[in-house]
Amino acid sequence: MKFSVKSNELISAISKVITVTPTRSTLPILSNLYFNLEGKELTILGSDLEVYIEIKINVEGKSDGQVALPAKKLETLLQNLQGKELNFDLQNGFKTIIKTKGGKWTLTGEDPNDFPMPAEVEDSKEIDISGALITRYLPKAIHAASSDELRRSMNGVYFEIKKGEFKVVSTDGHRLVKIVNNNFEYDGDKTNMLVPIKTCQLMTRLFKSKGTAEGESEGEEISESQKVLIFFSNEFLKCSFSNITIYSRLIDDTFPNYESVIPSDNEKIMKVAKNDLIGAVKRSIILSDQVTNKTSFTITESELKVRAANNEYGTDADESMECSFTESDEFEIAFNGKYLLEAIQHFEADELLFDFSTPLKASIIRPSEQKENEDLMMLVMPVRNI
Repeated sequence: MKFSVKSNELISAISKVITVTPTRSTLPILSNLYFNLEGKELTILGSDLEVYIEIKINVEGKSDGQVALPAKKLETLLQNLQGKELNFDLQNGFKTIIKTKGGKWTLTGEDPNDFPMPAEVEDSKEIDISGALITRYLPKAIHAASSDELRRSMNGVYFEIKKGEFKVVSTDGHRLVKIVNNNFEYDGDKTNMLVPIKTCQLMTRLFKSKGTAEGESEGEEISESQKVLIFFSNEFLKCSFSNITIYSRLIDDTFPNYESVIPSDNEKIMKVAKNDLIGAVKRSIILSDQVTNKTSFTITESELKVRAANNEYGTDADESMECSFTESDEFEIAFNGKYLLEAIQHFEADELLFDFSTPLKASIIRPSEQKENEDLMMLVMPVRNI
């Protein structure tokens, strides 16, 4: 294997792939990155066995070959060789010589045949989704997914696709996010998959913008027309965008019946300015009970009071702001402040609508104006206001 490449291009590629390289593993080969040169195309692959990231870049190829190189050592070395032309030359015994105009460095790699390859996605279904849609919806959904490994069916984001509709849902039992795009270009059979949180986080990060080398300006935000191509079976997922491909296992469990927990009779409606509420909730969390993070709402026709207290430390918070409320009677309800804050921060609208029923039933949060062809809602369970 012999090739030349600009250091910044290689650094940019490696920084994306190395995000799945484990710091410790029972399989030592996983601390390496797999390199495969065919013609002028260099493929770099990293994995922790659950997720694989593959990236392809163009180089000045001179002779094909494969090697597994130590990920951390290579990344650290290249970060100190920015802006240089690099010449790679694979020798016997998997020794790889890296040369620049003024220096030479040798890394000893490992047998590339020992590096595990991602499973083929057999009998797969295929869909393509706007990259802008994926990178907008997933960050809103990820925060509500459960990180509790004992609740495997909630450890991911649920994708449901049917004719004309794309839906993502996540929940941890205390909160829920549902986003529906009802103008989705799909004409196949109804299908679904449960994608692990880590895979969704990688999709969000790696597909967010066009790749840039370190030290260069930010990449342009991706457009609606740029597609993420997804192949999936009952067990595996393969999704590609630009020169990046992510391979992942899917969660082989049944997602909860989320529709049954979304209330349909929440008729008490409050409208409030989002930024005012975010500020008040942030401040209330600082002085709230550090176990429950309880933040209380007291709502009248034109005023919302946000309160929190920590009796152990003698702290409390009490703020008022304008709102509009459909009921004439005062209404009180309390939430876990952190859950509430995580929800409201993911809305773009300037004003939010809260749909209430009783102080012990789930509340629904919606933007005051939905985006075209979209229905976004977040559900937050209350805590007892004692």
